[in-house]
Amino acid sequence: MLTVCQKSALSGFHYEAFDAHGLPVGEVVWPTWAQAKNARLRWHKPGSPEGDLQVRCTQGHYRIGFEYLTRAFANDVRFTLHQGGEPLAVAEVLFPPEKLKRAEIWLRQPLAAQLVPANHWTRARYRLEHEGQTLGWVEEPRALSFKRELRVDLPASLDLPTQLFIAFLMINSAFR
Repeated sequence: MLTVCQKSALSGFHYEAFDAHGLPVGEVVWPTWAQAKNARLRWHKPGSPEGDLQVRCTQGHYRIGFEYLTRAFANDVRFTLHQGGEPLAVAEVLFPPEKLKRAEIWLRQPLAAQLVPANHWTRARYRLEHEGQTLGWVEEPRALSFKRELRVDLPASLDLPTQLFIAFLMINSAFR
């Protein structure tokens, strides 16, 4: 089990991860200007890693890149966790045609699964489902706090970078 905490109450763009014993095992850091691979307005050079999110953990350094799948009222987005050129995890955030419905979050790689919202009215909670079975949870333990905190309880078969990637998906999509 992991605990992912916002590093500062003044910045929601840097999260630290701790194991069950409270030891630091990684962090997720947003860039100053995130840029999609197929962005229309570009801040960074094409192919530059400067627009990607950074995942730093005990296993090494990884990046989370993203690209738009559609251009609409709410854009469908594909997120990719990779190290070098090899994708390790891929997820898609897809919006239904009805504008008022919540986005669906589909994990495509390393397994076909879905992050399903199971929210309580005071806090966000997502469960990871694969073929109708719940594999684990990502949730906010408290409704109110100065710094956002998540509990990540996913199977050990998913490596640490993938678990941090799933936590990022929840952080990025919890209130859409």
